[in-house]
Amino acid sequence: MRTLIALIVGLTIPLATACASSGDAATEQPGAASASSSDKAKKKNATVDPLYSLTLMRQGSVLMQQGRVEDALQSFQEADRIAPGNATIYNMIGLCELRLGRYENALTSFDGALRLVPGFTDARNNRGATYLAMGQYHLAEVDFMAVLGDSTYPHRKQAYYNVGLTYLQRSQFGAAEENFRRAIILPSPVFEAYLRLAELAQRHGELDLAESLLEEARLNFPERPEVAFEMGKLLMLQGRDDEARSYLERVIENAPGSESAETARSLLESFESR
Repeated sequence: MRTLIALIVGLTIPLATACASSGDAATEQPGAASASSSDKAKKKNATVDPLYSLTLMRQGSVLMQQGRVEDALQSFQEADRIAPGNATIYNMIGLCELRLGRYENALTSFDGALRLVPGFTDARNNRGATYLAMGQYHLAEVDFMAVLGDSTYPHRKQAYYNVGLTYLQRSQFGAAEENFRRAIILPSPVFEAYLRLAELAQRHGELDLAESLLEEARLNFPERPEVAFEMGKLLMLQGRDDEARSYLERVIENAPGSESAETARSLLESFESR
């Protein structure tokens, strides 16, 4: 079963919007054969100016949003070289390492952030996400429960979802469902929690409940193509092939090159052989 862990960027993501200081990141134009003496001097001064680390942090955040994680990591590491001892930079480095699958490096960075700022809840959530990715479910649960202990934390629903994942991976389905339910309370429900709840309902043979959850997800997140795919598969299980076909065709139309579209094509082909 494929799951998505909710990560939090602490400049502030689930994969939430990263918010750094305002202003454009300084970039060097590609293709320039050489820089003038004044440009070189400015660049040299910038690399020893602690405030330049803020520019690098903004640049790294933009690169992460573009999916250029290695480039983002280099920006954050340079920011740390210029202005060491910044917990936010450590958190961002940890996020890059986590997305690159380098879990031990990620833990080192999140630990560093928490040593500097023990109450840095974003970093604690992200360390929990790292433990979860490593299969260390108890340690992940400990971190996520500590996150939920922060009553002022704005991303508590993502934390409930993450706690639910730790229980789901240990087949503690009742506890998983309880936390996923908390993650879909309006406003601002967690989309993935609907999918996990629908999976649990199907596991228990409650197909009508699963359909209801997916319909609620569709109403709250009309732009997410995953709902059509899950709904198509569910309707097939119920023998409602004509309805299933329309959902699966929608998946292919909206995301033709995706893995889901490939599976949808195979399912549609299976209709022909019946």
